Amino acid sequence: MSSKEHGSDIKVPNTLGQQQGLNIAWITDQQFAAYAFGNAKRNRPPTQGDGLSVDINLVGADLIFDDATIRPMITEACRVFYGLQRLRYGLAEGSNKPIDYVKISQKYRSILRKSLEKMNLRVQELPENDPALEAYRNLISLFYSIECTWHLLEFLVIDSNSSGAIVSSLLEWIRFHFPEPERAATEMLQSGRELDKQDSYWPVVKGLVLQGQTTIARALLRVHTSSETHCFQVAEQLLQSIPIYSVYSGLSVHRYKTQWQCWCDNVRTLVAAGSFGAEPKLEELLRLVSGDRKAWMEQLRSSNCWYEYFPGYLLYTDSSCKYYQLGQYANDWIAQYLADWRADGPGGGASSERQFKFLDKLVLSVMENNLVNVLQQIQLFPDNRWFAVHMVDLLYHAGLLEMGAADEPDDSTSPSKLSRTGAGVSDGKLVRESLLFDYGCLLMSHSSFWQIGMDYLEFSSTEGLGARESLLARVPFQTDRQADRIIAVARQNNYPEVASEVCKVMTKRNLAQKNYGSALDWAISSRDSAYVRDVANIFLEHYCNHGVLLCEKQIAHLGSKVFISPRLVFLRTYYDFRKSYREQAYAKAAELLVRLMDSKIVPSYFWPCLMTDAIPLLEFKEPIIPSKETYTILEHLQLDLVPMLRHRQQKKLNGSGSGGGGRDSKMDTEQTDGKEGHDQTALIPKFASNLLNNCTEDLIKMLRLACARNLARAIIIENTASG
Repeated sequence: MSSKEHGSDIKVPNTLGQQQGLNIAWITDQQFAAYAFGNAKRNRPPTQGDGLSVDINLVGADLIFDDATIRPMITEACRVFYGLQRLRYGLAEGSNKPIDYVKISQKYRSILRKSLEKMNLRVQELPENDPALEAYRNLISLFYSIECTWHLLEFLVIDSNSSGAIVSSLLEWIRFHFPEPERAATEMLQSGRELDKQDSYWPVVKGLVLQGQTTIARALLRVHTSSETHCFQVAEQLLQSIPIYSVYSGLSVHRYKTQWQCWCDNVRTLVAAGSFGAEPKLEELLRLVSGDRKAWMEQLRSSNCWYEYFPGYLLYTDSSCKYYQLGQYANDWIAQYLADWRADGPGGGASSERQFKFLDKLVLSVMENNLVNVLQQIQLFPDNRWFAVHMVDLLYHAGLLEMGAADEPDDSTSPSKLSRTGAGVSDGKLVRESLLFDYGCLLMSHSSFWQIGMDYLEFSSTEGLGARESLLARVPFQTDRQADRIIAVARQNNYPEVASEVCKVMTKRNLAQKNYGSALDWAISSRDSAYVRDVANIFLEHYCNHGVLLCEKQIAHLGSKVFISPRLVFLRTYYDFRKSYREQAYAKAAELLVRLMDSKIVPSYFWPCLMTDAIPLLEFKEPIIPSKETYTILEHLQLDLVPMLRHRQQKKLNGSGSGGGGRDSKMDTEQTDGKEGHDQTALIPKFASNLLNNCTEDLIKMLRLACARNLARAIIIENTASG
């Protein structure tokens, strides 16, 4: 699917789909849900009586790195990627020094090799009937192809020092990816003499010669039982004197080619004279090292792929080959390779096309210096674009992707674009940003890799920086530890809304599980005063209904956190009042109670509780509440408690009864925490009883009587004291 816009309405060829329609809804950038009943004729889902079942299918990208064996690739590659970005943009120490891009490329390849080794060990441990065995083999094939291509790009494209002769690097590449001849030769040399009696002796020697490893081949020839004969001695001298071109040898290309031609003529003369007729295997080797085309074409039938023997052929025909010549040589070699296969292989031309696999085409594109085609092909690997992301980023920073003058960073560490990279990549910067954005979004959709995805999006583009906040808010979490990690990252990147939303989710989860203390902590961590007020309301409502204050120890240690919300200040002060009352510090308790009443932060529903608490303090024989404070209580009684009773009575007259959850209308207009009209009952849980039931005629009569008695005693004592 190319875009979300094109996937808003899809019709499918099945009965239910034809009748009801099929619709999709995007969940994240990497996942959408497909479901029926999305057409205009019927927008509602079927009822139970319809007899139809509804399936909701979630469609999304698979992440191959879920496997524990290759999971470390994500983390280690991100570490290398992030280190490169810091060096490139001057965020790390030593960023003023030239960046060794080849060394960085080798770090990526070492990560690949480690994962391949782990997967090979895993394959050896699994039984043949294990279904995971085939999956591991497919992964090994995939990452082998990636490592093979990366290695080739490293010394042909990334390494600026390889602009000269490249045959020696190609030979090293082949030896690295086709190590069987060298391993077999090592085992033979360690086993002792009379090796030539083994059936694999000459195939191993030939394999070494085909890979240009003439030194090891000579070592095997010296242990042959006929090594003292004349023809073996001559062959030894010829192999030892092969001219090999090197940019450091001091020879010009013309001088080298002259020496090489003379050496080849000498070998061909000796072969034509029959000097090696007694040893046809040895003669075949000398035909190969002299660049005999017919002898090389005969070897194509036994090769696993077209490029297996190609570097060896270059060594014995033109070891001074440059990168710009490599494409022509490769195409000539492939033409012969395919022609030979069509002539002798089963199935003719159609089968030969099947033999030319994806990796074969990719290797050819690299050798042809077609960077545009290479970048297109590496994105086709089913590796969630792991390879494409890191390779394109590396090429971009190395200056090997074409950029506009305005986009070229002014950095002395950035190498100039190399002419050997062929046609530049149009909008290379946009290609890199697009790949980083898609890869970062994919990782952000995974519960284990979202932090790594943040790093890729940080360096992708302006859009990527904006996506970090929205995607971080969607990261799934279940435990407190996971929530803490998300909050830490959100605050580190200055995303306060994301941190607040995570805290609110954790608050609701804890409230649903009746973990009120944790709910209060998470609400305070959200730094949202209105939300903290809602949670504090739950504590206060619970006390109103049950006479028990939740989590008193936690409330006692809130400290300066109480100032996040006036409702929390009220809760803490009320706790202090209860504590003083229990400790029989009645004067202090009375002072706190009156201060609360006059503080203008009292929730409307809590007035019956405060007035009830005032009654025993007003009934002391020796008044502890002075007359002035008593007048304050009477004032609040008349202005706050009496309207509640009238409101309740009015609702009864209107037929609403007493079972509603109504409150004084003042609650709807009171200004609390700077927000008006906020739903104070938005959070769970809801307690059973109606808070207004605590406000009765008897309570008001008792309060007035208690205030009158206390006022009389207080006035007498105060006037007596003043007299």
